[in-house]
Amino acid sequence: MPAQPKRIVVLEFMFAEDVAALDLTPVGVVDPEYYDGWIGYDSARFKGVPTVGTRQEPSLEAIASTRPDLIIGVGYRHAPIFAALDRIAPTVLFQFSPDVEHGNGDGARTQLDWTRSIFHTIACMTGREQQARDADAKLDAGLARDAARLKEAGLSGTRFALLQDLGLPDRYWAYTGNSTAAGVARALGVKLWPEKPTREGTVYLTSADFLKRQDMAVLFVTTSNAATSVDATLDSPVWRFVPAKREKRVTLVEPNIWGFGGPMSALKLGDVITEKLLGLPRTAPQ
Repeated sequence: MPAQPKRIVVLEFMFAEDVAALDLTPVGVVDPEYYDGWIGYDSARFKGVPTVGTRQEPSLEAIASTRPDLIIGVGYRHAPIFAALDRIAPTVLFQFSPDVEHGNGDGARTQLDWTRSIFHTIACMTGREQQARDADAKLDAGLARDAARLKEAGLSGTRFALLQDLGLPDRYWAYTGNSTAAGVARALGVKLWPEKPTREGTVYLTSADFLKRQDMAVLFVTTSNAATSVDATLDSPVWRFVPAKREKRVTLVEPNIWGFGGPMSALKLGDVITEKLLGLPRTAPQ
């Protein structure tokens, strides 16, 4: 591997965001048409960058045509083609999440801690350590600012769920206690539910799981900007009986809040969580 690779191919959105935050433009990206909708950080940088397939099925021929000196992928997707990738250029595959089951303590870490470690590793490989420190400082300052706003509003300790719309009736992803969202929540002084870690940092929940959650706010990440109201989006009979919806403590979140991104996505997520919680009615006295 060159001492400071310059021609980098990235095979996952997180790594595209990471190199952009390090002020590097990759020579190959995957699924660029979805990057803007799901992450959107520094999207202009990627205009005109060659597409090398999808995250699930990168094209070896397209990757080779970019003449990379470093390929960055993720183990659970790209391990089966590692040897082929490594023949094209030195290849690094990152584990996507901390090892919850066998991590010797990693189970207590969140994906936010993990993604920051990955970010610094990429910075070290590319000689961009100062840019990484600058990004760290920006993230820490933003989270501290948001935490102070929530504390001033008396919202420290607020319990909430962050749901991802899957386009399925009454069935959603919820970000769990080891997700990036949980790490952000911890920094903000609020509490993400459910707290139990999972391998992916998400768990499937249904609207019925919220029927007995009296002190819960719900932030719902939509799949489309066409969602105009909470009532139009959560229109199943079950939601009518969910305390959070009755108390108008459910709010919609725009779709380009990516729960599996890098430090800049975490900064954006912190800002959005803060704004949404500040905009909700307070929990009714019990």
